[in-house]
Amino acid sequence: MNAHQPMEGTTVVEAVPDDELELEELVRSGGIETFFAPVVDALTFQRVGHQILQAPTGSPELGRAESENLRHAMRVSTITGDIDASLRDSALRTAEGAGLPKSNRLFLHAEAESFATLEDRTGEPDRSVILQLDATRVASSPASVLRSVRSARAMGWGVGMSSVGADLRSTAFVPLVNPSVVGLHPDVLRIDCDSHLAELNRLLHAHLERTGAVILADGVETEDDLDRVRALGARFMSGPYFGEATKQPQAFSEPSEDALVSHYSRNLPALGTPYSISQGLRREPLVMNRELLVAQIAALEERALASGTATITLGVFGEDDEFSEATRLRYEKIRDTVGLTAMFSGGFDGPPIPGVRTGLVDASDPIRNEHGVVVVGPDWSGMVAASKRNDPGSDGQTVFDVYITTDRYTCVDAARSVLTRVAPLTATANLRA
Repeated sequence: MNAHQPMEGTTVVEAVPDDELELEELVRSGGIETFFAPVVDALTFQRVGHQILQAPTGSPELGRAESENLRHAMRVSTITGDIDASLRDSALRTAEGAGLPKSNRLFLHAEAESFATLEDRTGEPDRSVILQLDATRVASSPASVLRSVRSARAMGWGVGMSSVGADLRSTAFVPLVNPSVVGLHPDVLRIDCDSHLAELNRLLHAHLERTGAVILADGVETEDDLDRVRALGARFMSGPYFGEATKQPQAFSEPSEDALVSHYSRNLPALGTPYSISQGLRREPLVMNRELLVAQIAALEERALASGTATITLGVFGEDDEFSEATRLRYEKIRDTVGLTAMFSGGFDGPPIPGVRTGLVDASDPIRNEHGVVVVGPDWSGMVAASKRNDPGSDGQTVFDVYITTDRYTCVDAARSVLTRVAPLTATANLRA
């Protein structure tokens, strides 16, 4: 049985209203109940936290299924942030009312739209609440999500991701969000494709090695699931195997070890451009003419083509308003291959290729003087960042100062900076206007 489905024989009455106003009234009138499911350490089998599930008032056994229905209804609402903030406040009040100590970590599903109303928790135990962002939603508005993540961390909140792994594209933003807890989609425990699991393992453990993060396996029901948990290296576990979600949680003693203490967040602002960030490498740039630079960029773009769905590829085209047919064909292939593809130029007035993301580049944006490509995946990264010189070379040709790097932090910081310019999915079509 999937942990997010009702028990066999149970008749589900859809309790989540479709109407936005009714949904808002349901939340604000106290019509939502909070359930607490145990989160267990896979090494010690001791409790390390409570996973929060919320659902309309009703039968407790519907907690998990209705919790998903509630999240879905909220995400298609125009007031997602307001509703999520209300749910978060309700969950925290319920936990406090139940007498849970601050050392009992809470794992709370969250929407980045609500982070603007987060209160300061820097006086609380480190990351005592983990806000779990749905991995499949980050790509819709990466600029605002990454800003929200940084703000939340600065105020003492932990940030995790949920629903990772059923589709490998869901891992694409793991390096940029840098979650301390990577929550697996419950379906990962049911996948019978060894090659998929092997690739997922490779991608996620690259993140764990670099950052000290942990994996949370959700939906554990059987001994066979425990075998899968061990094969995936999950440190935290949750699911019916450890007890059903309840409205009366039991406090537990503070764990002897905090598995998250080693997580390194690098909570830096997304500033600058790929070239200015590359200058932090503290070495002299290469000097290239346009022809060699184009070939250098194309070589990395070809590498991106072989990287799979867990990769983000960001092209920078200065002020160009067009590009070669070879570049077009390459980016069409990249679009169909990787998790997210975006192209930026002061000369673009809309998406240059259907299905490729973009954003408006201000007239004063220094990225207008740059060309290059940034490629970031969970297990590798690469970048070519070039700045056009004002004066031509000795042969009268345009020349560029160029950095080529695979330095992980440099590439991640550059990707974050470029993504501050990307338009949300809902607004991309408007860029043509």
